Amino acid sequence: MDNTPQTRRRTRLQIALAGALFSASTLGLMPSHAAAVEAHVENAGIFTAQIQVEGSNIATGQAVIVVDKPIEEVLPILLDYANYVRFMPNFTKSKVLAQRGSRAMVYMEVSVAKGMYTLYGQLNLAERPQDGVSRVIEGSLMDGNIDAFDASFKLTPTDDGAGTEIDFRIYVDPDLPLPSSVFSRENERAAGRTVRALRARVAEAPGGST
Repeated sequence: MDNTPQTRRRTRLQIALAGALFSASTLGLMPSHAAAVEAHVENAGIFTAQIQVEGSNIATGQAVIVVDKPIEEVLPILLDYANYVRFMPNFTKSKVLAQRGSRAMVYMEVSVAKGMYTLYGQLNLAERPQDGVSRVIEGSLMDGNIDAFDASFKLTPTDDGAGTEIDFRIYVDPDLPLPSSVFSRENERAAGRTVRALRARVAEAPGGST
């Protein structure tokens, strides 16, 4: 068994982070009436779900929303990887290390547990070729302080191209000693927060509404 000082420090950090995440998650199950009303308004028009992943006890989080903007105006926001930090929830850094077309290697940092800790990773982001009208951007983990990360944005035209359905999915396994149900719930919540933030970002465009 590896019992080096570095391993012991990592274990203590994992346990401390797990405790902070568990406390935040538990408190999140008991919102006040005002918070519940506010959350209902913010979540209007957003569908969220947990999708089981083969070979894992942690589920992928999914969130779907429709915005009143064509794909041509939504896609550039999602391909602007360096500016994810401007609208993605809890992102503290997004730096493009290398890029060719839509494919890029991006370093990102995300603050968790109310700023107590930072998850970081080097991601491979790219638009995946599609046969139909949808456009898909995928991100996968290359290196970082978490076990697994996968995410995707699927954009599909609605209303004869006047609107866009955004289907976002995210799977994160932070390798912490907590029940898998906690991380499944957090993945679903993260998906919902992401599409809410993207809806607000899209609405900033001149003449736009969501």
